[in-house]
Amino acid sequence: MKPLSVPPRCVDLSIPLDFYGPQPNAYGVPPAVAQPYCGEGFTLAVAQGGAVNCEVWRLIPHGQTTHTESVGHLTRERFPVSAVALPHWTVCAVVTVQPRGREIRPESLAGEPVEALVVRTWPNDATKRTRQWANDTTPYFTVEAMQMIRTRGVKHLLVDVPSVDPLYDNGLLQTHRVFWDMPPGSTALPPPEACQRTITELIFVPDEVADGHYWLTIETPHILSDAVPSRPLLYGWSE
Repeated sequence: MKPLSVPPRCVDLSIPLDFYGPQPNAYGVPPAVAQPYCGEGFTLAVAQGGAVNCEVWRLIPHGQTTHTESVGHLTRERFPVSAVALPHWTVCAVVTVQPRGREIRPESLAGEPVEALVVRTWPNDATKRTRQWANDTTPYFTVEAMQMIRTRGVKHLLVDVPSVDPLYDNGLLQTHRVFWDMPPGSTALPPPEACQRTITELIFVPDEVADGHYWLTIETPHILSDAVPSRPLLYGWSE
C-alpha cells in the first residue's frame, strides 16, 4: 500500500503555545512566558511606545507544548533533534487506544510495519489542549507496549500524552530506553540507527481524524537541543 498523492488540506497535530493564555502543563513546571526586550531607556513593545515588538521567551518544551525529542534526552553526550534526518514525508499510521487503568498495552498497538505511528488515547477531548497533567491520572506505555512498537519498526512515535513513561518513575524512563535500544540506566549513545528515531509528545489528534494511514511531516526549528517545539502535520491518504 503506497500513498499516491498529497492533498492540499492537512491536519495540524500540534498544540499552539499561547504565552498569554491557557497552556498544557506537565511536571508542574512554570508556565511559558514572553516579555518585551528592555534596555536602558527603551522597551521593545509597540503598545508601550517602542518602535517594534521584540520578545524574550522562557519555555520548557518537555512540559508545556508539543515537542519532538531525540535520544539526547537521555544521554551524557549532546545529541540535538537537528542531528536527526527527519524525512520530508513519511507514511504514518494513526491508532486510537483505550488505556487499561493508566497503562497503554501491546495488544492495542499490534499491526503491520510502519515508519511513523500516531497514538491517540481515549477518551479524547479538547481539554487535552490545556490540561494540567497529573501523575496519578496520566496514561503511559508499558515496556511491552514499546517493544511492540519497535517490533513494527517505528522510527517516529507521536503521542498525545506528556511522556511515554509515567511522569514520575524515579528517573528510570524504561520505555524511552526501549524505544532507543538503550539498556536500563544507560546514558551512552545507542547505535547510529537508533539515534535517528524521535518521540513527539503532547500532540492533539482531533476526532475527525479516523484511524488509518496518512502522510506525515514534522516541522522543527533548527535549535541545538534534545527537545524542540514542533508541528506535526498529517495529510490524507489516497489509494
